[in-house]
Amino acid sequence: SLFVPEGRVVAVVGPNGAGKSTLVKAISGCLKARSGRIRYGGELLSELPAHRIARRGILHVPETRDIFAEMTVWENLKVACDNLNSKADAEQVFDEVYELFPILAEFKNRVAGNLSGGQQQMLAIARALVGRPKVLMLDEPSLGLARLVIREIYATLERLRQRGLTVLLVEQNAMMAVKFADYSVVLTKGTIVLKGT
Repeated sequence: SLFVPEGRVVAVVGPNGAGKSTLVKAISGCLKARSGRIRYGGELLSELPAHRIARRGILHVPETRDIFAEMTVWENLKVACDNLNSKADAEQVFDEVYELFPILAEFKNRVAGNLSGGQQQMLAIARALVGRPKVLMLDEPSLGLARLVIREIYATLERLRQRGLTVLLVEQNAMMAVKFADYSVVLTKGTIVLKGT
């Protein structure tokens, strides 16, 4: 069992093959759970398709980033506007995202495939933020990035935490994740072996 309290950061750490990515894929509906239940605010999510889970504000940034490489930064962000109610909402959320990631504002007309790995990670996180997440799930946000970029991304995540965003953080870098999180879970071979602050 795993519980993610509202407004908190919960880290899931463990070795390769532990089931960390499988866990977030199951929560987001990208992978069908074969057993157990996934609930959000009392609602059973396990039977819902991924797009309906995303519309409830449970948004997943995969470790592969999955940006649209042939589209511009702005187009990548625009495709995530399904959860917004109006043009005014879109303008406000784009301003917020560009304030968090100024480089994306600078490169908004650049083809996303031409961005550095760190910039692509920022774009993947920004795209999820455009969807107005209630729960943001990040799968290995530091994977393959330089230390300077990792620090920048975690500084942004800290700002999001201070705004009260609920985050489920999957990381192989256990020291960094545990230090950042309010609560941590150690997963090994699909089983929680430790959990606590």
